[in-house]
Amino acid sequence: MTVHSIDWIVFGVYLAVVFAFGLYMSMRDKSSQDFFLAGRSLPWYAIALSLFASNISSGSLVALAGDAYRYGIAVSTLEWGAIICLVLLAFVFLPYYRRTTVMTTPEFLEKRYGPWARTLFAGTVVFVELSVYLPFMFYAGGLFLETLFALPFFWSVLGIALFVGLYTTIGGLSAVVWTDVIQGVLMVAGGLTVTVLALVKIGGWGKFCEHLPEGHMSVFLPADHEAFPFPATLIGGYIMISIYYWCQNQTIVQRTLAGRSDWDSRMGAVGAGYIKLILPFVLVLPGVLAVVLIPDLGIGAEADKALPLLIKAVVPTGLMGLVMAAMVASLMSSADSGLNSLATIVTNDFYHRWMDREASQQKLVLVGRVASVAILVCAVARALTLKETPSLMQFLQSGLAYLAAPVIVVFIAGVFWRGATSAGAVVTFVAAPFVCLFAQNGHDVLNEWLPGVADWWPQHVVYWLPIAVGLLTALLVGISLFTNRKTDAELEPILWTPERTLTFDQRAFDRSDSPVVADGDKDQGSRRRSWVYDYRLWAVVALILMVIEIWWFG
Repeated sequence: MTVHSIDWIVFGVYLAVVFAFGLYMSMRDKSSQDFFLAGRSLPWYAIALSLFASNISSGSLVALAGDAYRYGIAVSTLEWGAIICLVLLAFVFLPYYRRTTVMTTPEFLEKRYGPWARTLFAGTVVFVELSVYLPFMFYAGGLFLETLFALPFFWSVLGIALFVGLYTTIGGLSAVVWTDVIQGVLMVAGGLTVTVLALVKIGGWGKFCEHLPEGHMSVFLPADHEAFPFPATLIGGYIMISIYYWCQNQTIVQRTLAGRSDWDSRMGAVGAGYIKLILPFVLVLPGVLAVVLIPDLGIGAEADKALPLLIKAVVPTGLMGLVMAAMVASLMSSADSGLNSLATIVTNDFYHRWMDREASQQKLVLVGRVASVAILVCAVARALTLKETPSLMQFLQSGLAYLAAPVIVVFIAGVFWRGATSAGAVVTFVAAPFVCLFAQNGHDVLNEWLPGVADWWPQHVVYWLPIAVGLLTALLVGISLFTNRKTDAELEPILWTPERTLTFDQRAFDRSDSPVVADGDKDQGSRRRSWVYDYRLWAVVALILMVIEIWWFG
């Protein structure tokens, strides 16, 4: 595609601003807590925008639009399910992560179950992130630049990695989050721009609906649909993957742990849910619009080119620079977040814990930077092998399912059931790959002894993942009933109670970096205890709006 000089100027200015801003924010890092948790000083709006930007990678943009081209607006169920999980994060898990003052989610498991559970979880996360999540983002970014600008795929992936890796490695979480704020706003603006321009070119909403294949604007697809069976997409395997992604995934949780108060952390999670409400129009609808404007892509791997080809078709000179910047923003915001969070786990859950318990703050920061570089190299190498993936979104969901199954079982049991034991958690993690493999492919195994079983055995992830979670839950309960658990005194700070998580009072506004609240702060907090600041109310409103939106698209 021909890009004019004004577009390149806009694009270049954006890259320079983001890079300079990221380096400026990195100058404030003085300790490992600054590097990994931004000094626990983030306001709620920065957390909300960073959660959104970290989640919406170029992979998400490309993959969601690709699946929307194949299957329609039903792909939005992935975004709506995230709202439910963000509420779970704010009212179930986050209060206990902050109460135990952990830096990583594996560290929380050590406090609940012991060191082996922490090590197994951390090791599993590193493996899955390096083999699935980060490569997925770099691959989708390279595919986008190759399709839109005919840039070589290899050099596109390498260029993205070098740019993102430089300021992430230097800057730490402060640089990542505050650049995410800029990039999050730009992504929404760019996505809405493409949607509006596509509708204008088609001739408006009425013309669009006239030319659309039947069922492409319906969420309520048949229960046996190959990709998005309803209602299983909201209550089955996808929601379980989302529970892991939003409630136990280090990339997400790390931002909420960096909040300057409990209120900022929880309101940041709720605020991200409101951004999710508009994402069907920003991320999914462009893929459906491409069905009308570019009808000959088919449903194979070419469908994942729907978004860049739509941009080619509708975006004029002058706005192309903005859209280019928005797309690259999505590349950087998720890649930098993934790099920083994985480096946090490698540094704190492996190096500091097993190799050098006496490491200084400066040494931990250095190790985090070295880990970022090593992770970057491995992720890029893996990304270059994904060239023939039929569906990017299905690849990502299947990969995360193997991690989500044991994690949500162990975490939910750990927070709600005092009977869960360390032995039960460890056995659950060890057995999980085999249980998931059986749940996913049991129809092939059992069909040898029970002919015809393949006809009724659920093969889609929305069905087989709940089977895996059920089997792992039974395994954890069975092992825990016959092994020793921690004492009530040890479990008391960790187990869920409604008083600790559903109460809204002045303590929510206490600063994370100060155990004592000054009188002035108390007065300010008292004024804030009106309904306007009540995150419980805003969470309920978000869920109601989600239901209305689903009904409207139904």
